[in-house]
Amino acid sequence: MTTWQIDEAARRQAIGALDLACLRDDGALQAITDFASALCDTTTALITIVEDERQQFLVRTGFAACETPREQSFCAHAMTGREIMVVPDARRDPRFGDNPLVRDGPQIRFYAGAPLADSNGVPIGALCVIDSAPRKQLSRLQAQGLTVLADAVMAAFNASRVAA
Repeated sequence: MTTWQIDEAARRQAIGALDLACLRDDGALQAITDFASALCDTTTALITIVEDERQQFLVRTGFAACETPREQSFCAHAMTGREIMVVPDARRDPRFGDNPLVRDGPQIRFYAGAPLADSNGVPIGALCVIDSAPRKQLSRLQAQGLTVLADAVMAAFNASRVAA
């Protein structure tokens, strides 16, 4: 899997250029996570921004928390790739088996995350779908849909940057 170079200073700058207050709980972004969850037949979909010490969920479908520590973040891994990262069963993945989000609540099993990166390739987060049951993969249509939806998220982010 091809990955982005991680420059934390550039990431902080890219995130700082976004109007996060305007994006948080935005109706159009909510429609994206609602549709991503339905398309992928998962209980949860999130739009995340991965910061230095936490990941915050700008928009959530089926998930109560607004943030988690970065060290628990699946999206911190997903954002470094250029393609969707799929974790069929997090209990069996050495990166996540001991993660509190897998061991305790919400008992994540399946995860698929489309990276969100700015036009310079700076990774800032992910659009992800999550389920409490393991599965093999996304279908070709689901993967294509998640990629298209991630592009729509970035278009909304770019619009927020211009308006800020």
